[in-house]
Amino acid sequence: MDGLAGGGFGSILILLVVMVVFFFLMSIPARKAQKKQAEQRAAAVVVGNNVVTASGFLGRIVDIDGDAVTLESPAGDETVWLRSSIAAQMDIPFADAPEDSEEEPTSLPDMEPVAESDEELAADMNYEGDPNVDDDSRETGDAPETKREN
Repeated sequence: MDGLAGGGFGSILILLVVMVVFFFLMSIPARKAQKKQAEQRAAAVVVGNNVVTASGFLGRIVDIDGDAVTLESPAGDETVWLRSSIAAQMDIPFADAPEDSEEEPTSLPDMEPVAESDEELAADMNYEGDPNVDDDSRETGDAPETKREN
């Protein structure tokens, strides 16, 4: 009986060792990628570079004070970010402004009204009316009163 119990423990131990080695080998590429990202981030944090933060804010670095990085937005506003929130260096995508655009802005074409009155519009739509609104109030122009069932 002692031989069976020892064999079970040995196979569990071998299985655990194989799992630890497999986990270690699987984590090597992830650690390399993290190291590469950290190097790119460190190279991007230089005054004058255009960067993007982890949250997607695009700006130009105007000042670095320890872990605080001041970014200037394209609109000219300055905001302070943590150094660790800078994701990468990136050019700020601006929309191309049309040069020498002297054309008049396009206007909407003249449109004819769909209906002359609300009644005509309701008739066009086969509107039967709201069952909870008193139809007499429409004729008098008063505020509609809700019908209540007792």
